[in-house]
Amino acid sequence: MRPRWAVLAATSAIVLAGLAHAQVAPPPPQAFVLLRQASLDMSALTKGGMEAAMKADKEARTQAYAAASLAKWAHALPSMFPSGSGPGETPYKTQARAAIWQSRPAFEAAAANYGAAADRLAELAGANDTEGFKAQLVTLSHACDACHAAFKDGDRGPR
Repeated sequence: MRPRWAVLAATSAIVLAGLAHAQVAPPPPQAFVLLRQASLDMSALTKGGMEAAMKADKEARTQAYAAASLAKWAHALPSMFPSGSGPGETPYKTQARAAIWQSRPAFEAAAANYGAAADRLAELAGANDTEGFKAQLVTLSHACDACHAAFKDGDRGPR
């Protein structure tokens, strides 16, 4: 039985090494406009669902998965704004302001603030600190609003 596992392990290693070296073209910049629009919509829906759960007197722990998912997404957010995906650079309409690319450090700082707020929200959900979770949802909303005020044109999203 042991030789079979050795063969399986060796074969798996060869296959995984081949996959690791496979060249996959990155998505074109215009794809990022659609990716970020969809993900920002899902983020807003996730946040709205958590707010509804708190209004329905649910415990924070019931929102642990949603909060952890939002935190992971928050840290990926800056990567959804690569060069070439700004206003007028793609066939798709974007509400992203040119300031994202012109003032990248400020944008990344605002995104990091949002990520930190989302991380704290996930921590509070995991600890089942419902009152803290409710307060952190407000802090998270402020982080969203601050970033949108500086870096987004048009509708600020659902309220």
